[in-house]
Amino acid sequence: MTAPAVPLPVSLLGMDPRSVTRDGGTMTAHATVDPAHEVFPGHYPGFPVLPGVCLIEYADRSILLDQRRLGRDLELAAVERCRFREPVFPGDELTLRVDYAMDDDSGELRSDVLISTDRGRAAELRLLHRAVGTGATG
Repeated sequence: MTAPAVPLPVSLLGMDPRSVTRDGGTMTAHATVDPAHEVFPGHYPGFPVLPGVCLIEYADRSILLDQRRLGRDLELAAVERCRFREPVFPGDELTLRVDYAMDDDSGELRSDVLISTDRGRAAELRLLHRAVGTGATG
């Protein structure tokens, strides 16, 4: 079953990609984590941190936005690698750097993602996207 298409651009957790730039196969975006977002009281009372799944979602939506600007309609097929290095706190400034590798034969896009704050690396991800409707069989 395919997830419904996400209208883009989107705001996720108050993080709107801004200053999105491309240099060849690399995309860079910046965002601020909204300190007032509803996720923080539950993660965790007295020590609010952004759940890691939110970083995956932010990376996915940033990639979809960037690729849609290039005329590609993709969907997330797999999270192939995921390593969380440091916590992300309310108000943090995020820098997302994505290095793309497109397989023209299969239409698959592999993205190596580095998400960092001013304290250093927060997360390292490898995401796999496929053309919408080709089936995600991760």
